[in-house]
Amino acid sequence: MTDKRRPAWAVRLEAERSARQWGKHEMARRLLAASHIERGSIRNLARQIHRWEAGEVFPRDWATAYATVFKVPKEDLFGPECRPPEGQSTTPTGTVEKETRPDNGDDDVKRRALLELMAALGAGAAVPAGTVAAVLTALESSLDAPATELDAPGWQNLAWEYSQEIWVQPVGALMRDLAADIMDLGVALQREKNPSARRDLLRVSAQLTTYMSQELSDLGRYRDAGRALQAATHAADESGDHDLATWVRYYRASSALWENRPPEVINSFLNDAFKHAAGRPSSGLVKAFSTRAKFLATQGDATGAKQAIRDLHEVFGRLPEHVLQDRISPHGYSESALREAESFTYAMLGDTKHATSAIDQALSLMPEERSGSRTNLNLMRALALVHDRDITEGLNHAATTLNGMPTSSSRRRITEEIIKALPDEKTRALPAARELRALAAAKT
Repeated sequence: MTDKRRPAWAVRLEAERSARQWGKHEMARRLLAASHIERGSIRNLARQIHRWEAGEVFPRDWATAYATVFKVPKEDLFGPECRPPEGQSTTPTGTVEKETRPDNGDDDVKRRALLELMAALGAGAAVPAGTVAAVLTALESSLDAPATELDAPGWQNLAWEYSQEIWVQPVGALMRDLAADIMDLGVALQREKNPSARRDLLRVSAQLTTYMSQELSDLGRYRDAGRALQAATHAADESGDHDLATWVRYYRASSALWENRPPEVINSFLNDAFKHAAGRPSSGLVKAFSTRAKFLATQGDATGAKQAIRDLHEVFGRLPEHVLQDRISPHGYSESALREAESFTYAMLGDTKHATSAIDQALSLMPEERSGSRTNLNLMRALALVHDRDITEGLNHAATTLNGMPTSSSRRRITEEIIKALPDEKTRALPAARELRALAAAKT
């Protein structure tokens, strides 16, 4: 929406913020402070600020806070009547807006499905059948749909924010927000007619649905996770972003590995990722080699796994600097990720010496906030100990590591491998082994 089409108050809000050199997140922090809200979501409010500045929604409930933060009279900031222009929505923050469109009834059905999903997730209850499908349908049905002009930068910022949280937040913590944002993104895609902006939105949709697939997989909802990855692959392909499409395909192969799907399925997904990468050094390609090394190690193919590690090192040496420096998001591949791949591969092969060295290096490099990844590395240490026939120490280390941590698809798989590595039924019947099974089977 151009300045000529935006309401004057929307242009003024953006101008006042920009004049102070505040980003949307800083603006959100100041609005929350002015409203004396201590536990508000900065990310969600920043997204709402984007909508206010675009003139999509009038900030009725935040007008006083805006005036306080900018130290400008409310009437001066928003106009003499301090109310939205005729036809503008006055929906309070956090509620669902209904728009007059031919398919509004269908949207209401999808909204109800979303609310049902979010309520179930919040209560820790089983998600009713079909609700995840309804959320993803909002995205899938929009991939070939035309619509009206809509701004995309806010969605790009949101995708980046999720990338900084998906490997940091506890399992399932982002599921509610992702479900809501994917639903809204489907609407945005239906409206967007500018080809360049639409490609940007498709890139965002590919990333958000990939992150949703990870949450679903970690929560044990493998079928829904698979559907999310199908939608992500479709969106990435339609966006024309070759590296992103490779990255999504790596994610599909990696998820299949941790979910312990049949070897033929994992191998097929890996081949698809390599075919799509075509040798171009990227985050997706290097992660595909990492997944191949782990996969071949689980199959007992030491020769193939070690060759994959060599291939991994070769691609690692050709990665762009921004990929090497990213230690937090799934788009990065720093040295800690390289050592993590070696850790699992060598632990699975029973090469305790190399596994222990790689685990030590990975833990020294892995950011503290990535507690889930650090937990996985400690489980790999337990696996190496069991392979080295230090059964008691290995089981105790695994149980201590898992105690108090939410389960995930990767932690379930590594724990299964620890149990499988026990030499006989006698050791599998040990109290520590039973405790480990119980911890791994516990719901997140």
